[in-house]
Amino acid sequence: MAPEGTLTGAWRALRAGYGKRSLVFLGVTGAVYALVALLNPWMIDPSAEWDYLLGGIWVVMTAALAWDPRPSRDIKLVVVGLFGGLVIEGWGTNTQLWIYWTAERPPLWILPAWPVAALCIDRFARGALRLAPWLPRLAPAYWFVLPAFVLLFTRLMRPAITHPWTVAVLLLMGVVVFIGARPRRDIVLFVVGATAGIFLEYWGTSRRCWIYWTLQVPPVEAVLAHGFASVAFARGVQLLEGIGERIRSARQRGMVWIPRSDM
Repeated sequence: MAPEGTLTGAWRALRAGYGKRSLVFLGVTGAVYALVALLNPWMIDPSAEWDYLLGGIWVVMTAALAWDPRPSRDIKLVVVGLFGGLVIEGWGTNTQLWIYWTAERPPLWILPAWPVAALCIDRFARGALRLAPWLPRLAPAYWFVLPAFVLLFTRLMRPAITHPWTVAVLLLMGVVVFIGARPRRDIVLFVVGATAGIFLEYWGTSRRCWIYWTLQVPPVEAVLAHGFASVAFARGVQLLEGIGERIRSARQRGMVWIPRSDM
């Protein structure tokens, strides 16, 4: 069998990520897509010209979602991605750093895109490690790249830099950078997430689905922000896993009362 570090071995490892669980995940994904379309029928216009970029994005993302599902971790990523997306969209739209064409603050229909993106980037990062196992060697760059991004992102925040929500977001970004960092993993998530952000942000801004105050198509800060969000979501999963581990340890030591079924 070819070693994973070779191209043949990496390709075999990628193919091995598809199995019975992938079919289940495809079914769940299809149901979510259908639910979003059902709740927002205006999003489906049979007479509209086919958007090849959007179609390509969804095909790639759907294929990624079906690759190597890990239900226990995936559930946590969905929860963190949905909550994180609500915070990001609520902050950005209410400070008017960006505006959606529906003028909602934030639009509910965009929220499911965040957990989907979180799951996809998790898959892309793991797949990238199969194809290029040397990527974690970039870990030292984490301590330059992430702080530099936070400084750069303040340029996009400028019109709302004194807003209480913006101050809270900046503090949260500092926590993400310096607390619980796992540079070998996080730098890969940042690079992969930012790469995905190129396509997502270009589609959204070029189609005027959302518009940033800078009117750029798209702002580089917004592209890189997808990489930072990926790191933040991974940090959220770490937090949930840590809480779960403490609860299990406490139960094992008898520190948490568990009702008996015969009472």
